[in-house]
Amino acid sequence: MRELIERAIHRKSVTIRTKTSKNPENGHNRLKRWIMIGDHHQLPPVIKNITFQKFSNMEQSLFTRFVRLGVPTIDLDAQGRARPSLCSLYKWRYKNLGDLAHVSALPEYQFANSGFRFDYQLINVDDFNGVGESEPVPYFYQNLAEAEYVVATFMYMRLLGYPAERITILTTYNGQKHLIRDVVKQRCASNPFIGFPQNTLVRTKTVGHIRDVRRLVVALSRARLGLYVFSRVSLFQNCYELSNAFKLLTQRPLYLHIVPTEEYLNSIRKVTDSLPDDQTVVIENMSQMVQFVYQFYQQKIDEWKTHKPEMFERLVDRTADSSAAEAMDETKATAETIDEVITEDNKDEGEEEEEDEEMAFEKLTEDDTGKEDIVVD
Repeated sequence: MRELIERAIHRKSVTIRTKTSKNPENGHNRLKRWIMIGDHHQLPPVIKNITFQKFSNMEQSLFTRFVRLGVPTIDLDAQGRARPSLCSLYKWRYKNLGDLAHVSALPEYQFANSGFRFDYQLINVDDFNGVGESEPVPYFYQNLAEAEYVVATFMYMRLLGYPAERITILTTYNGQKHLIRDVVKQRCASNPFIGFPQNTLVRTKTVGHIRDVRRLVVALSRARLGLYVFSRVSLFQNCYELSNAFKLLTQRPLYLHIVPTEEYLNSIRKVTDSLPDDQTVVIENMSQMVQFVYQFYQQKIDEWKTHKPEMFERLVDRTADSSAAEAMDETKATAETIDEVITEDNKDEGEEEEEDEEMAFEKLTEDDTGKEDIVVD
């Protein structure tokens, strides 16, 4: 709703400004009132020049500047987007923020997330085989254990029946985004039963720019019905700036609790209902989750073959068509690459060429800020 208001106000303001500038009244501008809608508790502008950012205070937005200078404001005191429990993770950042009635009345907010014991959870991710955070190129942070854990959880949700467009993976670092895309492509690309997500905390050595509480608020407030944060808990729970949110997150178990007997939209369990321990599977690490998803996948395939043979055949046929199309695209791309190599060889014949080291990922450009976010619905 807030986004719709912002867009409507923005478009209207452009129209008003154009009309009033063209048709002054008695030689004076007809514009009498200017209304701005924003949230200065969320992301600030991105200023790449450190001098301008720090010494000229250009990192604050115009909206923030007006608030700081004492321009009268009206604070919206109720949200209607997320579950009340999820809102509690960031409501402390706002003045008297409450909930609209429908977030407690509508069925989608009353029922629990199928396959998960909790509607939000902080999951601790340790190093895998002694490897945690890596940095293949400067400021290009990655964590393979977290990426594999997140993608395995995505696959588990798809096997339960969650639509891919209802799942979003959010990361605060550009390097991790590329790594997650690679893992998704490897695990899910050719699998008709999984598909791609619609669009993870990653730092394990230092907190990094997530220390800015505004970035944390943005990350936590993207979710409506479920939020599952994968991170190195010992690093973030001791960060003073993030303590309000992490105090709530650490009150629940730090191992992922799943309920594989439930299916999407078929669960009648409500958020407030208790769940027997024997119906819950506790996942202690990434390796266990990957192994569980593999076995769960085999089990689901056998079930679909037996109880839903028509759907299974359609999916298999779709896979064969996709594989054929991918093979044709790969053949075409290979031919184009060969042509390019031959052209380059003819151009540079007789000249010595230096061999470039292969990069695991594409080189960063000036436009890559490392702050792109992709989000959980």
